[in-house]
Order: sequence, then structure tokens, then C-alpha cells
Amino acid sequence: MRVSKEFKVGLLVVLGLLLLFIGTNFLKGGGIFGKDREFFAEFENSAGLQPSNEVQLNGVRVGQVMAVDLKEDDASKVVVRFTIEKEELLIPNSSEIWLISSDILGTKALDLRIPNDTVPRANVAYYESGDYMTAKTEMSYEDKINEEILPLKKKTEELIASVEGIIVSVNAFWDTSAAYTIDESLYEVRDAIDKFGELANNLSILVANETQQVNVILKDVKTITSNLAANSDSITNIVNNLSSITSDVANSDLDTILYDTKEGLKELNSLLADINSGEGTVGKLLHTDSLHNELLQTNQSVQNLLDDFTANPNKFVHFSIFGRKVKGYQTTPERRNMLDEVLDSLQKGSEIQYKP
Repeated sequence: MRVSKEFKVGLLVVLGLLLLFIGTNFLKGGGIFGKDREFFAEFENSAGLQPSNEVQLNGVRVGQVMAVDLKEDDASKVVVRFTIEKEELLIPNSSEIWLISSDILGTKALDLRIPNDTVPRANVAYYESGDYMTAKTEMSYEDKINEEILPLKKKTEELIASVEGIIVSVNAFWDTSAAYTIDESLYEVRDAIDKFGELANNLSILVANETQQVNVILKDVKTITSNLAANSDSITNIVNNLSSITSDVANSDLDTILYDTKEGLKELNSLLADINSGEGTVGKLLHTDSLHNELLQTNQSVQNLLDDFTANPNKFVHFSIFGRKVKGYQTTPERRNMLDEVLDSLQKGSEIQYKP
């Protein structure tokens, strides 16, 4: 079948018109093969928002602004019509649409913010095509900068005013008397600097004179450290011995020793208690007067015997020159000397005073 030129031209014209329609619809943000969902938002000011600006969700393009017009019954409001291209994207009615600046140059865009709801999907209501979404406006970069700069500008103006006041005060103070006072102060500062210079020189001389002594001290310290290093083995042995001693003390049966000591003290306390109560030989000796009284009686008897012996020696000792038989005790010179020693001892012992 032969196709005429007119048919070919007509087909090209139809295809061109179709492509033109599709391209125009795409540039406007509409779907190519179907109609996208449309939503509306109401703002106080458009802030430069234009048709064909993006609608974003988490930084991803999901739609496009179709129109920006004044509200028919209230010219103080701006109504924005925009589309959402993704049909599978469900938008809960708690979502918000924000007018933001998408870059630092101030290009405007709409930012769809869907909250992370934990409510089951069966209980969530969603926006339908043609609904008005909750609209909010984010502060622009310019407003943020102005918010930061204005306080700084105010403080700078106050600082400049304070500096101007200080300069005026200095100019008022800077007269002849003030200049003279400042000159005197400068002279005093110069004298102080000279004195500090002399002090530094004296300090340098002192350091130079004491350098030798410092060197000697450093040598002694070096010698001490060398001796410590040379005797490190001995020091280590001493430390080990101390450690061994402390270990032996720690490992010794201190509980048994303390227990035995405690029992010994108990027995000693019991013995002392018996003595204090007068029990036993030692207790009776300390708490009764019988031994003392008997010693006094014995002493008195010995004293009486000595007195009798001194007064009547013939009664106890008899001597015979002619060898006749003599009654009584017969003695010899050796026995007499022994008896004299006993009597002297008894005589000295009789002078002792006994006390209970």
C-alpha cells in the first residue's frame, strides 16, 4: 500500500502536537499518562514561591507546585495548589506542609513532613485529593541572619557610644596638670625599671658566685644516685627480706599465740585474786599476822636467852683448871669461838624490826 505525502505530513503534525502536550504537561508538573493528586495549602505570604517549584519529602522530590494565587474571599491569604506524583504515597491527616528555602540562595519549595505515628494504619485518616493541608512557614535564611545580627548590631552601637564617652573623658582630662602628672609617673616608672635592672645584675652575680657550690651539690647528688644504683641489688635483698619477714609474721599462728597469752593472763588474774582473798600459802602469808607474831616471840625468846647468858654465863658454860669433873656443858676453844659467832649473829638479828 502506498502512503501519500499528505498522510505522512499529517502524522508528523499529530505526533508533534502530542509531544508538545506531553512536554507542557510534564513541565507544569502534571502526570504524563494520568492526572496526579492535587492538594491545597494556605499561607500568610508566598515568600517568592513560584509554580513549578518542588514538593519534597525527606529531601526527595514527590510533587510540584502548580499555582500560587490570592484567596478569593480573603486577599491577605495565599492559596498554593500542588500535586503529589506518587500514587502509593499515603499522607496521614497529621502531616504538615512547610514553606522552606531549599538552598542558600533562597529558592523556595514545599516540604512535606509526615510524623512517625505509632497508631495502627487501620485507625489513621489520610488526606484525599483536593484537601487543604496544615501549612506552616519556616524562617528564611535572611530572617535567621537578621535574628543573629540585630543583637550584635545593638551591642556594637552601645560599645561605640561607650568608647566615645571614654574618649571625651580622656580629652577633658588631658590638660597641662594631667600631662605634668603623667610625665612624673613616667619618670618614676623609668627609675623603677633602672632598679629592676640593678637587681637583675646583682642576681646574676649571686648566681655566678654560687654556681660552684651548686655544681658540688649536683656532684654529691650524682654520687648518691650512683651509690644507690650500685647497691640496687643489696636494696632489693633488703626489701625481699622485709617482705619475707612480713610474710612470716602474716603467716604465723598469731591466733594461737594470742589465745595462749589470753589464757595465761586469765590464770595470772585468778592467782592474784586468790592471793588478794587470802587463799593459799602466799595469801595467808600476806594477809595473816601469825607468822609475824611468832617471829616476834622467837626474837623476844632469843633476846631473853642472851640477856640470861650475859648475866649468868656459868650457868651455861663451866671451866675446870684442875681437871675435875664439872657438871654442865663441856666446851672447847673451837666450840667457844663458834658459839661467840652464833651469839653475835643472834645479837645483830635481834635488832631487826619486823612489820606485817
